Amino acid sequence: MPFGRRRQDSLFDPTKVDLVAESADGVVELVILADAPWTGSDAQLRSLQEKVQSYVSYALDGGLRASYPEVAGQPWRILIHSQVGEPDQRTEQVLAGLAERLPNYGGSLLVRSDA
Repeated sequence: MPFGRRRQDSLFDPTKVDLVAESADGVVELVILADAPWTGSDAQLRSLQEKVQSYVSYALDGGLRASYPEVAGQPWRILIHSQVGEPDQRTEQVLAGLAERLPNYGGSLLVRSDA
């Protein structure tokens, strides 16, 4: 891939927390920024699932508390902030499955689209 060109099927980096914010209702939001087209490819879905898993670990294993002690004990959610429109149907199915499982870990999942 030539320098400076972005892959069309952008992958999510599970080693990085994109953004942590606190919503108006006091929920800590672990934000995943989606700024490349949703393709529903195996690679994109796998990297998204890995990113969500790393965010759950960050919330539960002390990373969030260590970085932001002032939010310890507050409810949390993973917010997927899509800057490129709604996810494709395959990705929506994966996200629905993740959203069903997250309450078991004390969190929730929300998808918000700007486009």
